[in-house]
Amino acid sequence: MNLYKKYSKLKYYSEFDTEQLLKQIQKHIEPSVTEVSEEFQFIFHKMLYKDPCSYWNKVVYNQTYSLLETTFQNYGNQLEIDESIFNYFLIGYNSYSQLSDIILDLRNFNLAQEIKTRLYRLPTYTTLLESCLSNFLRVIAILSGKGIGKDYSSQNTLGQLMNVITSNGYTEISKNIDVNMRNAINHGKVLMKKNPGDQICFFYVENHTSKSTEMPIYEFDSIIDNTFDAVSAVFLSLVTFMNNHMILLKIDEKKKEYVSFAFLAMRFSLPGICCQSISDTGNLKQLNIEIEIENSDRTYIAQIATMLSILLYDLHNDYEQYMFNFSNPRMLNGWVRYKNKEVLDMTNQTKSFDSVLLEVIERQDFIIFDPSLEEVDLSEIKYFCFPNYNAPNFKINNLEDASNEQRKRLRARLYIGEKTEKQEILAIINQAIEWLKKVKNPPSPTMFHKYGDIPADSIYINVYINDERKNKGLYSSNENFVCFVDYNVDGITSLKDGGLPPVVWNSFYHEKVENINIAWRQGKYVIRQVIKTGRNAPCPCGSGLKFKKCCGK
Repeated sequence: MNLYKKYSKLKYYSEFDTEQLLKQIQKHIEPSVTEVSEEFQFIFHKMLYKDPCSYWNKVVYNQTYSLLETTFQNYGNQLEIDESIFNYFLIGYNSYSQLSDIILDLRNFNLAQEIKTRLYRLPTYTTLLESCLSNFLRVIAILSGKGIGKDYSSQNTLGQLMNVITSNGYTEISKNIDVNMRNAINHGKVLMKKNPGDQICFFYVENHTSKSTEMPIYEFDSIIDNTFDAVSAVFLSLVTFMNNHMILLKIDEKKKEYVSFAFLAMRFSLPGICCQSISDTGNLKQLNIEIEIENSDRTYIAQIATMLSILLYDLHNDYEQYMFNFSNPRMLNGWVRYKNKEVLDMTNQTKSFDSVLLEVIERQDFIIFDPSLEEVDLSEIKYFCFPNYNAPNFKINNLEDASNEQRKRLRARLYIGEKTEKQEILAIINQAIEWLKKVKNPPSPTMFHKYGDIPADSIYINVYINDERKNKGLYSSNENFVCFVDYNVDGITSLKDGGLPPVVWNSFYHEKVENINIAWRQGKYVIRQVIKTGRNAPCPCGSGLKFKKCCGK
């Protein structure tokens, strides 16, 4: 490894205090850990400091880790974790990471109990068992089988895996898993009861006998928490075991496949710098690296991209480009892209980091936006939900925020039913606009735009006859589509061609009614003017174009 490679590696990993993390691991997780592998720093930190992961079940962890260590001590020369086994770990890990964020967000979210049960509790419980625990247990079962000369790779169902690990001494895991409850959920045999209180009932078959279990909602919440803590313990025991025995991992880091790329992503993840994924386009054109980063300083991001490009180049030096995509909750997504020759020049010390970065900036391959410093409530933004509106003769849904710095702009869909009279349709459109003008929109976490309870400056409405699953396209051939409405408080649109391809936009019949531009699907609604519009005169639809370039076509 040459000087620049050594420097890049030392500099990159010095961004985090690994020694301090090791002390906390020895104190709170496992005293026998003597070194933290690069691949597992991020996970250990998450399990120690991030809710809800930090509440892992210590009893389950102690037994699981102890039995894994015993297997290694007795049969270490027969064990290995190849790419197929590690893939099970990755599937469980990815599901666990996503689910931990969902639990943190939605566990205390205020929703009607039945809705919360259907949208959060039931899918969370099954995902914990099916996507997380089952895959972790596959790893444990296969390793256990290798030690005693049995092949457990065909054991795929949760029930089969529970039998395997229980027979191999992993009894504490099974104490926290209710397979009957899982079966009831998977088979749709769950009933919510509102009286006398919020109760949930599970129906299942055990030993050929129909049974049921009923409990209060708060008790099911406790079961979900306890199951998550048990799954966390199994996950952490595997992480600790693999960290202590990296020699077991047989993964070809130079392969251009999912497992190898995911292993590298783990290696390049540090607390504050999460390498979410590494992938390629399949033709050696570009290697894509997705990074979620806490420090949004442009200079810092440039340094991280530079160091990682050199470290990746050491393993994959045959790509034409290396694309680093950076995300941050307070910053618009940006990127830094290096060419192969540039990384080679830095690696060989024929060009300095600064000179290469200057080349990248000059060709506009360094696009990192300044973070928003506006004081906003991130929880409000994350959980904000636009209302729908139902009137006796129309309804509005699918509200979206399209605001910018100058205008508060909202999009929506309006359904008017079988209305054919123009004046009746216009009356409904005006009612819809009046309601939409008062709808509150949230701030943006990444850039300033107009928001709040102030009246909307612009409103864009797709008007349909019925709210059908299909037929929502804005095409002249779609008989369910009535018109597109472009309202602007000053009568001047800020939306070119309705945001549609010109060929589609020009197929409609355009009309301006006061400060509302309307693009009708059918020409029967347009009032023909007696005074002919000149070819070079402004188009009466309000587009800002000459008549001959717009409706004159």
